[in-house]
Amino acid sequence: MKEKFCEKYFENNVKPKHLRQFEAKTPKGNVIKGYISRKSNKHLGSIVITHITEKSGKSYDTEQFVQSFPKIHYWDRKHQLKDDEESIIYHCQEKLDGTCLIIYALKNDLGETIELIPKTRGKAVADEHVLEMFKLVDKKAIEEFYNDNDHSNDTLMFELYGILNRHEIAHMDTYIDIRLIGAYVDETFLNYIAIKCYGDLENFKTPDTVFTIEKYPYENSFSVKWCGINYKLRNYEVSTKNTFPTLFDAIQEVKSLLEQLNKKYFEQNSRRVIEGIVINGEHSNGGQMYLKVKPRDIELEAKTLDSVPRRFILKEVQKYFDEYGSQVREIYEKDDTHYVKYVKYHLKEEFSYEQIEDPRTRRRIKNVFMEVWDSKIPPKSLQNICDELIRENPDTGVQDLLKIFAKTYPSKKKDSRIVYQILSVKLNR
Repeated sequence: MKEKFCEKYFENNVKPKHLRQFEAKTPKGNVIKGYISRKSNKHLGSIVITHITEKSGKSYDTEQFVQSFPKIHYWDRKHQLKDDEESIIYHCQEKLDGTCLIIYALKNDLGETIELIPKTRGKAVADEHVLEMFKLVDKKAIEEFYNDNDHSNDTLMFELYGILNRHEIAHMDTYIDIRLIGAYVDETFLNYIAIKCYGDLENFKTPDTVFTIEKYPYENSFSVKWCGINYKLRNYEVSTKNTFPTLFDAIQEVKSLLEQLNKKYFEQNSRRVIEGIVINGEHSNGGQMYLKVKPRDIELEAKTLDSVPRRFILKEVQKYFDEYGSQVREIYEKDDTHYVKYVKYHLKEEFSYEQIEDPRTRRRIKNVFMEVWDSKIPPKSLQNICDELIRENPDTGVQDLLKIFAKTYPSKKKDSRIVYQILSVKLNR
């Protein structure tokens, strides 16, 4: 079956070993089973649903392909934008720092839509804490899009961002919202221009354009133009009057301008304002592709240090919680290295093997993971925790209570000495 799916849906760009079985409950209580692709290409996170058990109890086999949001690449030998047209304009959109959310229509055995499901790249149904945030978002435009049955096979891709879903960059002007970052319509990825021209997508907000890279007919050079009309950026304009012989050179200038933009913003606000930009354009070999560009200083930092800095690890740990948030304790009890393997795997794109395997990196991964996990646990004083341990485990000694504490609150391991002292005092009264 896997071999058939690889040929039918994944153009043989995904091998059977990259397809992982899944079973998931949807927000409306239906259960779906199938396969999800783990290959880091345009099919990353795409799924084939093979079985549905509806909440009513009705159960049947099916075959529904759902295209996910593709891997975003840096410029390299294989991933380059088309640059040989007479007239070119690429929109450098703000790379919002949140959670990538893909929306698809689940269809029953009659081809009718049962419900709209949000998924993330790593899962067929988004984790519970992501779904809770998504509930707060205005979904009218999404529902109107899928009310047209012609779109039942299409997928919409969004960034879920804001204070409620804070990662590294603080979007202080937004509590929680979504922006359309991609669309897969009629079995085709739409680039920036196609999205803007597609009538059924006109009601969706998209990320702001920070710069454009332009080339005009009868000119042999590229220019980079400032477009930061977003109110949080407009007082921090960075621009250049230089022209560049190649698209690659223009992109290097964008890296420099992003670094300048963050420095200007930091001087007044003590924090960076932008993670980078994404270009949704055309691959040099044809077809749509996403290219990401980071500020020059961040790119250099990743290449020059002996180990992986904390903030790069924090970003991957936050992604881990995006995917597994409600399951973290269960996963940790079965495999306390699962998060380590996940983070290391996702660091490989930007860091060398030596940087990732450096002992300092391993220590940072563990420390950051525990910090993030602890921050997501509802506040509870150590005194209350100890009272709860004693109440729920009567006639249990300090050492055994400490073991229960370590298992129940692994993210609070650093507090074990204090907990031991509190338990000792309480039990000796």
